[in-house]
Amino acid sequence: MAPSPLPQPPRWTYAETGLWAWRSPRLFALVLVAVAVILGAQLRLYRLARLDMSADEGASWAGASAPDIRQVVAMEQQLDPGKLAIYDVLLHEWIGVFGDSLFAMRAMSAALGTIAIVLVFVAVRGVCRSLGEDGSAASMGELAGAFAALLYAVNLRMVVSDRTVRMYPLMMVAALLQVTFFARAQRRGTFLNYAGTAILTAVMVATNFTSSFLLIAEALWLEGLLLARDAGARVSGLKALGAAVALMAGIVLLLPWWPAVFASSQHAVQAGFINWIGAKPISWPYTTLRIEAGGNKLFWTLAVLSAFGVWQQWSSARLALAFFLLWTAGPMLVVMAITYLKHPMESPRYVIISFVGLFALAGVGASSVRSTALRLALVVLFIHLTVHPAHKWLRHSREIAWREAATVAIEKTAPGETISVVPSYAVNVVRYYLPRDQRDAAVGVDFGCGSSRVLILNVPRWMPADQSTRMVSCYPRIVQSLFRAEVRAR
Repeated sequence: MAPSPLPQPPRWTYAETGLWAWRSPRLFALVLVAVAVILGAQLRLYRLARLDMSADEGASWAGASAPDIRQVVAMEQQLDPGKLAIYDVLLHEWIGVFGDSLFAMRAMSAALGTIAIVLVFVAVRGVCRSLGEDGSAASMGELAGAFAALLYAVNLRMVVSDRTVRMYPLMMVAALLQVTFFARAQRRGTFLNYAGTAILTAVMVATNFTSSFLLIAEALWLEGLLLARDAGARVSGLKALGAAVALMAGIVLLLPWWPAVFASSQHAVQAGFINWIGAKPISWPYTTLRIEAGGNKLFWTLAVLSAFGVWQQWSSARLALAFFLLWTAGPMLVVMAITYLKHPMESPRYVIISFVGLFALAGVGASSVRSTALRLALVVLFIHLTVHPAHKWLRHSREIAWREAATVAIEKTAPGETISVVPSYAVNVVRYYLPRDQRDAAVGVDFGCGSSRVLILNVPRWMPADQSTRMVSCYPRIVQSLFRAEVRAR
């Protein structure tokens, strides 16, 4: 007697497969991350060298262009205090491989920014999985991370930052990885997560000291967990003490450099590197989030989604939501405290990590929408409200005309003569645009008239009026007026 055939598994029809794909949160999240990466990479690479180099980028180029790593470190301490030389060394090596064209140098930032899009997804998902109360929070985390990654990818502030030869994209990558390991360390412990938290804490802070604002927010978070545990509250068995030790270990790793850190910070303040920042009204956090999120419409959309997400997910993900709230508000509150106690620090670039916390909260709200059609509508709405302003900026924004100014000035200068540059901080961007064998001709001038016959003058709003008046009197003849710059002569 022949054996009976084994039962065959049911075969799905195309309609059933399509219905499964339509309803699958995981598939939706993965496709959304792919869309975010494609859109984000395009925005970061589109006409990357169109704008002239900025004065800040000139400082980064000058430091990284030193002949060897020892000189790179020395130049960084002189030109760009407020960080250690991790970014400058990385850019130095990048220049050694790809050259120092503006496109090549900005491409490193664009690549780091594109990697950060994926890391936003990883970090938000990791926080939801590690701090969530049950399995539903972990499932929600994938969608929340995907929506946050999309918002990060198309946000104008992030796009501009990731198209600039500065350390902020590297800091963002380090911070997002640090948050991922920090969250995992609280849930799982393990040496790998503790070591990752410690090492990435050190890298994050060394890349730019302003990232310590996030570190302070994390310390406050752990203090809150320990106090809640002492009060008998249920905190899901989180290993707060181990995570705190890992953070402190990260600070200890930087111990050999702490004297340089304090000296660099003191130099930055005393030399006036942050004098352009003025004290802001107490409403600064709200104003900054509203503007940097992408304007009123998008900000209030994100605010409503955040409130909806808190309402929907509080029972299953209250710790994750509380962490996202502190991630958003913590660095801003620290900056405000420093402003009122010591020196104004209220600049969006110093709290750029806070915007990711807002995107995460909005992502939780978007993931709480049950309808796939409504999720798609939110995706379209986000893209509509963000891509157009970003594209407009990419096509029409302008940087100070340093290239033209350098070209005009060198034509009016005899061999061996110098070109004065005001403010002196911009001397390196002028040097970048001068012929290689004439780069030493540019000299920075902040006080007095100098000995040059030709002056390149940029008068930003923070420059004292008497200084600009003095320079105009020293160089009364306008050779050529350019966008936000003048070439003047005696």
